[in-house]
Amino acid sequence: MASHPNYVKKQLAIDTVSWTPITAPIDCMGVGIKNSVSADMKIRTDAADPTTQDLIPAGNQDGVMVSKAGSAEHVPGSQPARFKAGDIIAFLQAAAGTGPALITFVR
Repeated sequence: MASHPNYVKKQLAIDTVSWTPITAPIDCMGVGIKNSVSADMKIRTDAADPTTQDLIPAGNQDGVMVSKAGSAEHVPGSQPARFKAGDIIAFLQAAAGTGPALITFVR
């Protein structure tokens, strides 16, 4: 039996060459990116722009967790979401070796 559809975890294979997109599998308000490997991971919000780059050190995590209150996208009768299913949230690359990264999506 699968877990609740509002809470989804995915492993994402990454390498040192490609910028791998993190794509939302569900409409979600929160995204957690866990680096559980022994090498750092690089993250960018624009794969082609190094000025958007940050580092997720080995054993650490990064993420976006926000309240539903005050969502600019809220339409009466609908569920607001910061990221829609299919949206590319960011891009990951391994600094050395290979991933995976563990991504958590919360509606």
